[in-house]
Order: sequence, then C-alpha cells, then structure tokens
Amino acid sequence: MTIATKIFALLFVALCMSTASGVNLDAVPAKAEVQLAEGSSDISVGDKTVRVIRAHVGTSNAHSYETFTGFLLPRHSGNPWLHVMVDEPDGILSDFRTVESADSTVQAIAIYRDHNRLFVVQATKGGIGAPDLYVKKARVNFSIYQFNEDIDMPRFKRQKTLESASTYLNAGDALANEFFSK
Repeated sequence: MTIATKIFALLFVALCMSTASGVNLDAVPAKAEVQLAEGSSDISVGDKTVRVIRAHVGTSNAHSYETFTGFLLPRHSGNPWLHVMVDEPDGILSDFRTVESADSTVQAIAIYRDHNRLFVVQATKGGIGAPDLYVKKARVNFSIYQFNEDIDMPRFKRQKTLESASTYLNAGDALANEFFSK
C-alpha cells in the first residue's frame, strides 16, 4: 500500500468517526413548526388539507402516550377521508405516537411546514435499553417524514434520520434545542 493510499484511508476513517457521533443539524426555523391543538388541526399543503387528530391514550401504568393520525380531507363534502399512513422500512403504521414514562419522554413528535411541504419529525432516544432509557440522558435520533401529497395513496415517507449532538433526558428537549432553531 502506498503512502498516499494510507493517508487517504486515515482521512476517510477520521471523517467517518467525526460524523458518526452527532450531526450538525441545519435547524428548521421554529416558526415552521405547526402548533397542534388537542383534538384536530387542519393543515393546508398546496391545494390539499391534512387533518391531524392528536389524541391522548391513558394506560394503567405510567406509560401513557399521544397518537397523531393524519387524514387527507376530500375536496368536496361527501367524499371519503383518506388515512395518511406512515411508511417504515419494516412495514406501514397507522399513526405516529409519543412514548412516555414516569420519568421522561422517550419519543416526541412535531410537525412542520417547509416550502409548502408537510413534514413530521419523530425524535427518539436511543442507544440504551430499559430501565436506563427512562432515567438517563441519551442521544436522540430525528426521523424525518414527508407527506407525499398522493391523492390515491397518501403517505408520510421517511426521508432521513439524523442524530443529536448532545444527550437529553426528554426527546422533546432535543427538538426544541437542536432540531428547531430559535
């Protein structure tokens, strides 16, 4: 192996190591975030309207959560609403949801608009398992989904996943401190 090849290999490894531990996010402006009401919120996207139903699910333990279900509303009354499903690499989900514990928020959800496109960001603590997941700080993964605007098969499709630079007890704090700019 030549010296130039060794130098290139070392530089490549150093570059990979520097980006693996955290991402310098191009923060989304905080004003782009859609403030969702409890219950339903209508969000205009071009000539379409997505209704997001935000509902609280109580449980008999300390792990209550919220669901966020999207529907593409018809242009004319009397036509059916279309459920906006969530495309995941291992299947399709019916909605987004938070994950709560008595001690922290393990997964948080936010919705934002950018250039008349609709996005959902799912912030999830990672890298550690229960019970530490609930009581210790961890890096947060930001999975970003875009509404495809398809009137036949509306979907939120995952576009990319990023990782926070800092660690957080609550995933929602990572959204406020790193994902959305002030």
